Amino acid sequence: MPRDRHSLRAIAALEPAAKLVAGDLLTRLEQRIPDGTDGLLDALAIIAQGTEEERSRLATLSAQRTTELWGRDRDSAWPWLQAWLGADITAAWSFVERALAAAPDEARALLVRILGFWDEVRFDVKTMWSELGRQPALLARIIPTVFRHLPLGDDPQHTGVYEVTAEDRAIEIRGRFPRLLEEIAGPEAHAALKALAVHADLAAVRPSFLEAVRRRGEAAAEGTPWTPAQIVAFAAEHECDPRTAGDLFRVACNRLRAIRYDIEERDFGDRGLFPAKTPEITLQRYFAGRLERESRGRYDVTREEEVADHKEPDIRLRRAQVGVVSIEIKPLDPRRYSVAELKDTLETQLVGQYMRAVDSRHGILLLCMIKDRKWEIEKPDGTIDRSAGLPDLLKVLNDATADLVAGRPDIDGLTVIGIDATPWEKAGKASKTKEAKAPAKPGGRAKVKTAAPAEGT
Repeated sequence: MPRDRHSLRAIAALEPAAKLVAGDLLTRLEQRIPDGTDGLLDALAIIAQGTEEERSRLATLSAQRTTELWGRDRDSAWPWLQAWLGADITAAWSFVERALAAAPDEARALLVRILGFWDEVRFDVKTMWSELGRQPALLARIIPTVFRHLPLGDDPQHTGVYEVTAEDRAIEIRGRFPRLLEEIAGPEAHAALKALAVHADLAAVRPSFLEAVRRRGEAAAEGTPWTPAQIVAFAAEHECDPRTAGDLFRVACNRLRAIRYDIEERDFGDRGLFPAKTPEITLQRYFAGRLERESRGRYDVTREEEVADHKEPDIRLRRAQVGVVSIEIKPLDPRRYSVAELKDTLETQLVGQYMRAVDSRHGILLLCMIKDRKWEIEKPDGTIDRSAGLPDLLKVLNDATADLVAGRPDIDGLTVIGIDATPWEKAGKASKTKEAKAPAKPGGRAKVKTAAPAEGT
């Protein structure tokens, strides 16, 4: 092996030259272990640019030398471990996991140095990142290990001008792994993100993974956002028969969104149809009828009244040999259903009881607001919003559905849809104080009648 490190580095930087000498360098390294590590990493970087057969031999040699040297001469083992990660990242990472577990007191320092390999200018780090981008299952192993031994709470806090250390670079590399996983297309990467969202070693970054799961779900479900009218028109003219339970779930969501648009937006819709204290059974009949009339042969509708003891969801949409979507309906007015009660409906009733009873992996909680009301909702900063409206409620509940989907392998789809069915004439005056002036008496003041206090939440 040439002893001129500058020549080695120049060759490593020129791919045609590296390919010419890769085989010769590899043969020399197979024949004997070099004295020291001077120039070794540059030589390994050259060999990594050789043929597929040469890279396979490099993986075998690197695995052998790393294993031999790790326990007795770790300084000499580092270049070989880096080459091994570049040549066979799956096998090399298994070695890293064992090494970290065997030395818990050194694990952080070891990991900082190992993560530096992904930022090494002399080595083919693009290949390492590219290989990881094809292995979501491996990323799902790497990410918890990295966050376990390099937790956010131990990150150094810098102020003003500071010198970037190896630990700072390792922390930056740590953040790249989750972003890379989210960029990988396909169900395997999505399943990995869901699993990581509930991983014990990732509790500190759990909201980030839940948000990534939500973004992936939205991206899979929709491209450019459509208006409600466009969704209705397209569904009526171009909808296909559901072939999977997921297809049936999307059809159910589209039907309910179309009904919501009809109630909330159309001049001759059914907004205001339901008086205060409307029984749940009335809403069940109404929505079951709407869903049945608009089924277009895509599904059959069964209502809860047809089964005993309310042990099953209010409405079931079923398509033979495809699946079942469970729909639970709740009316909202000032006296019915707090945030806590609705969360319990989601987890205990809809998911824990009703969906299980009908062997359903998809569920919808449909909320129909028939009289204006507000809810008390805790904000991210810990303060309480005592005048949260229906959109705020839906955000909180759909955040809860994301948690449930991420943590329950038996759930494939869950959402909350809200419909504002309050009367039109009150919709524009909810935030205004009503005043009615009586005729003034001569020399007296006009009497003013103010609105009654807002009903409780």
